Amino acid sequence: MKRLISRWLTLFLIIGTLTACHPWIPSPPTPRPPRVIRVVGSSDLAPVVKQAEERAREVEPTWHLVYAPTNTTTGLRLLRQGRGDVALASWLSQRPGDGLSVYSLGMDAIAVIVHPGVGVEALDKRTLQRLFEGRYLRWTRVGGNDVPIRLVSREEGSGTRMAFETLMMEGHPVALTAVVMPSAQDVVRYVARHEGAIGYVSIRLVHQGVDVLAIDGHLPTKEAIERGQYPLVRETYAVFRPTARDVVDLFVGSDGREP
Repeated sequence: MKRLISRWLTLFLIIGTLTACHPWIPSPPTPRPPRVIRVVGSSDLAPVVKQAEERAREVEPTWHLVYAPTNTTTGLRLLRQGRGDVALASWLSQRPGDGLSVYSLGMDAIAVIVHPGVGVEALDKRTLQRLFEGRYLRWTRVGGNDVPIRLVSREEGSGTRMAFETLMMEGHPVALTAVVMPSAQDVVRYVARHEGAIGYVSIRLVHQGVDVLAIDGHLPTKEAIERGQYPLVRETYAVFRPTARDVVDLFVGSDGREP
């Protein structure tokens, strides 16, 4: 018995000596598992997703945004079906319901863009309305060059199309001869590449290769938007499922507000 006790004491002494020589080092924290955030909805709001991705890399590097650009209507449907976490909406005529949260992304202007060869820099709203109704066939009818007018519109379900039809057309239909494009980016590419083309798109997506028309004497500048001088201005939104409430700040920041 004495030998057994002696052996245990010796073992404790050895452990104590080793512990004194080699302090206990805590295990490193378990890394957080990656999280995929599914973003669906308006293709006009692609720049918003890019900004959210940049913010995620800074504050939550384990979060990964997967963006499937469609349109506002399709995005909201996918959100309700549980096939998305965030839906971007470029036009909301009513609250989406179904327990979804809606946050403002701020005001956005719809720019009327034309191919550089049309020879027109500005039109009044009424003339633009008649043009998109298909009443004019050549740009000479509105003071431009002698080239055919090619109307470009968006697909059914597009929030930008709904906003354009509400704010510009005021109930008048866009001509059935208009070329229908499935995304905002496709509108810009088509207008840039086809002589006489005219379309509409978020001001966020305008780039070199197309011209922006002034409407009623005003371009869609920040000043004209704030003063209410430019007629094609709409509010844009991010719509969230309850499970994605913690990612709101990636999209709307501290100044996001619920309408």
